[in-house]
Amino acid sequence: MTTKALAIINQGPKRYEFSTSFDGVRYFLTFQYNYRNDTWYLDINDSERNPILIGLAVLTNTHLMTSRFGIDDFLLLGEILIADINDGGLDPSYENFGDEVSAFYTSIIS
Repeated sequence: MTTKALAIINQGPKRYEFSTSFDGVRYFLTFQYNYRNDTWYLDINDSERNPILIGLAVLTNTHLMTSRFGIDDFLLLGEILIADINDGGLDPSYENFGDEVSAFYTSIIS
């Protein structure tokens, strides 16, 4: 099992979009911030930018964030986790996402 940090760089935008590879498969991830409810949301798209999962609330300590949707034919084998790196249990906010709270991918493939 391996863990990889996702490229969240807190520079003030309310949207982060980047491509990454999970277990040899390319995905496009978009993290968008909603001011109204002070929550980040995640969209996962395939390599051709076709939507796979849209509008997942990005919350700390939520296990099985993506696999709970049961679309294994289209989705990664591991899991995207959100963690407060100071172990304070903070959810990502506009100010702390990418700094105190980060996103990680944990693969089930060795």
